[in-house]
Amino acid sequence: MISLLIDTSNRPLSVALNRDGFTLAEINTTVKKTHSATVMDYIDKLFRMTELKKNDIDRIIVAKGPGSYTGVRIGVTVAKTLAFALGTKLYSVSSLFVVAASYSKEGIVAPLFDARRGNVFGAVYNMKPDSFTEEVAPAHMSLKDLQTKLSSYESSVILLDGQENISANLEDFVHTVPRISLIEQFETALEEEDIHSLVPEYLRISEAERNWMEQNKS
Repeated sequence: MISLLIDTSNRPLSVALNRDGFTLAEINTTVKKTHSATVMDYIDKLFRMTELKKNDIDRIIVAKGPGSYTGVRIGVTVAKTLAFALGTKLYSVSSLFVVAASYSKEGIVAPLFDARRGNVFGAVYNMKPDSFTEEVAPAHMSLKDLQTKLSSYESSVILLDGQENISANLEDFVHTVPRISLIEQFETALEEEDIHSLVPEYLRISEAERNWMEQNKS
């Protein structure tokens, strides 16, 4: 089975082609660029490197959020468009779980993304070699709340892109960026989606929506 995997949820970008869960080719970047300008070029490069054709794809897997509003939307839109055009299956996975899988070690891990104003998008997973338990579901919360949740475990590791601003508020974390090529060993983390109904998982309303609601309170 050939899988195309896409994650543009945050500043890092990760795309890969896997065969039967093993990586054929992948491109991972952490440069600050607009993903809409690069993701299709990188996907084309994967096909050139592997000498596969787009019609060889059996399924597309996309990180559906949380993360940057624009980043998540780009990845989901590209995945849906390709799945529709190629008539292939579409699966989604939490962007936070992609980071947990990218750590590639066992134990209690808490991947997080900076959500600004002292808040994070976070989750807690108990990771094993080819399985996991979701201890805390992905949510928008304060960094303090996440740390409180982790205090109930004897040992835990916070996973974070060290270039995010929230890192300045943490004394101990492991710099981890997504490698979406690694998630297929955790099949239960994947959810088959209807192409037309899949929407990004933002986990919070946008600032523009929040401002509008404040201005229109009755």
